[in-house]
Amino acid sequence: MKDYRMSHLGEKSRRYEEEIYRKGDYDDAIWQIEKLILKKEAEAFFRRRPYFSYLDFGCGGGRVLEFLEEYASRAVGVDISPDMIAYAKKRVKKAELIVADLTKHDVLAGQRFDMITAFRIFLNAGPELSDEIINVLMPKLGEDGVFIFNFHGNILSYRIFTKLWFMLWGRRLNTISYWSALGFARRYGLSVRRVYGVGIMPKVFYRLISRRLMFKLDYIFAEVPFMKYISYNLILVCERQS
Repeated sequence: MKDYRMSHLGEKSRRYEEEIYRKGDYDDAIWQIEKLILKKEAEAFFRRRPYFSYLDFGCGGGRVLEFLEEYASRAVGVDISPDMIAYAKKRVKKAELIVADLTKHDVLAGQRFDMITAFRIFLNAGPELSDEIINVLMPKLGEDGVFIFNFHGNILSYRIFTKLWFMLWGRRLNTISYWSALGFARRYGLSVRRVYGVGIMPKVFYRLISRRLMFKLDYIFAEVPFMKYISYNLILVCERQS
């Protein structure tokens, strides 16, 4: 596997921001539902702690950071890619943006944050890099802080069919199960408080049937607790184990 650190540089960063999350497409639709979940969690945390610091690790083009920065008294986004940070600068209003690989050079050493997010990272990072990332982030998670991250590839979702197709052609597609995602969190001393599932309808249905209908169905299914087990995207809300 190529080093995941290098996966969003140059032209790939442009494609990620301008094509994958193009307005009205599948990933943008899923993001609209994810925002509702993040809003719920941020507002609940804000009621408990009106002044809190927030770190978005691997902030990319600032999609998550832009949405959550308004709740925090201090917001920081860090990413290894200068190209992605350039996109983020166009979006965020007050967040501090840093180009750095914290696993190699921890420019935030000694700082603590009440909320940390890390989206679309751990599924493809691999065990070794995930270890390095968690080991650098855990000391930064403040007392009673919350760590929110996701896995965009639940094996029990429609992704299993894509994985089988890839296997037929000798290609690899990363996946994880709901229970493995829980195990991942616990392995690093995190207590999983809530798990949300987003994305029941296959991506191809958004193109072949009706984007509006598929979005409404995914919106409804995201509100049904047991559907998370077969949802494409798993969002974990964690705290330190007591």
